[in-house]
Amino acid sequence: MWGGRFAGRLDSAIDRFTRSLPFDRRLARWDLIGSLAHARMLAETGTIPRADAEAILRGLSEMLRDLESGVLAAEGPDEDVHSWIERVLHERIGPAAGRLHTARSRNDQTATALRLYVRDALERVIAQACELIDVWVRQAVAHTETWMPGYTHLQRAQPVSLAHHLLAHAWSLASDVGRLRAVHAAAGTSPLGAGALAGTPHPIEPHRTAQLLGLPAVFANSMHAVADRDYVAEAIFACALLMVHLSRWAEEVVLWSTPEFGFVALDDTVAKGSSLMPQKKNPEAAELIRGKAGRVIGDLASLLAMLKGLALAYNSDLQEDKELLFDALDTASGALAAATVTARGVVYRTDRMRDALRGGFLTATDLADYLVRKGVAFRTAHERVGALVREAESRGCELWELPLPVMQGIAAEIEADVHDVLSPEGSVRARLAHGGPAPQRVAEQVVQLRGELAAARAWLSACTPPPIYRLHEEGRLLGQT
Repeated sequence: MWGGRFAGRLDSAIDRFTRSLPFDRRLARWDLIGSLAHARMLAETGTIPRADAEAILRGLSEMLRDLESGVLAAEGPDEDVHSWIERVLHERIGPAAGRLHTARSRNDQTATALRLYVRDALERVIAQACELIDVWVRQAVAHTETWMPGYTHLQRAQPVSLAHHLLAHAWSLASDVGRLRAVHAAAGTSPLGAGALAGTPHPIEPHRTAQLLGLPAVFANSMHAVADRDYVAEAIFACALLMVHLSRWAEEVVLWSTPEFGFVALDDTVAKGSSLMPQKKNPEAAELIRGKAGRVIGDLASLLAMLKGLALAYNSDLQEDKELLFDALDTASGALAAATVTARGVVYRTDRMRDALRGGFLTATDLADYLVRKGVAFRTAHERVGALVREAESRGCELWELPLPVMQGIAAEIEADVHDVLSPEGSVRARLAHGGPAPQRVAEQVVQLRGELAAARAWLSACTPPPIYRLHEEGRLLGQT
């Protein structure tokens, strides 16, 4: 591509070190689609002869069909996927292929293909996240009145329902869906037409190529267009935070499946064994989800460290964005698939959860709130309940098992109705405040989450292939749009 400037051959070590085809070849489909849009625009503006444009469009369309069918693979001695496309196209249609790169640089070309790739990959990740949310919501509906301890500092704190706990994870993932959709929108700016950094003197129509690619916006500044990788950083960040949320859930699967907790058992389809110990049943998928979260966090740190020192506009350092992005998206997608299967294979041991409601004085706060309703200042109530906890602990009983006279000896305001608030079930049912664990509030959360799922799935249904791809499928690349 630059042979006229150089008299000597590139050293093989430099060639190997600088080649990106081994990893950027996964952009081939989107680079071909971007090239189709660019070639059609060149034809429409008369920038290249129509006969050459027809040959280029036909050749690109055939390459795309062959690539998608597996007949053609992006491989060879080429430096990158862009030079691979040019070489194969030239082999197929001859010298007319040399006109494809008119008014285009690899800088805006790769940025275009990468944005298209990101949007497509995010749609798949969003669909997977919705599937996992749906699993948790369905399980929550089945366990609205399954009582269990809620924890702070990994110590038993207050009674909640299993449904409320599961929905907490679902809300985290729903936030991830929102972030992923925002990144999808951020990646929707077309950089095609920015050239290497300073645009082009040719009479091109960047808005037309954006329209053909289904991208809603066009770059405002050509230097920014080729140097910008914010959407890559945002995509990796969204994946990293999603992995953090999955990791927190996975940690609970690991913890709860231990005999010490015993809150869950794992179906044989989602557990693995030991090569030495016959009795073992290990939550390895959950452990790997937890471990891989650090990997995606590393992808984000690597990208930001690479970007921070780059003077405008394009630098070859930006070649490093792709492997980090691919790894983050692949890891998030794989983790979501494993998490969904694992979540379906979790068997909740409600008897162990019920047993764990004893021994931690989980309704102590309810007793303090009871005294507040009797007119006692909260700090005074807090102190008196602490004394009652010590008394129950010394007797080896629960708060609700203390004799009424003993309780009244420490807090005279206590009456016979106190036992209505001291049971774990009574505690949860009484927590009717917005967003709380009471069955009525959980039912509201289920409705709201299902609404968010419906909205996300409707958005996914509206995500259609780029118009130029539909024209390619219909065989009318120079016909009516």
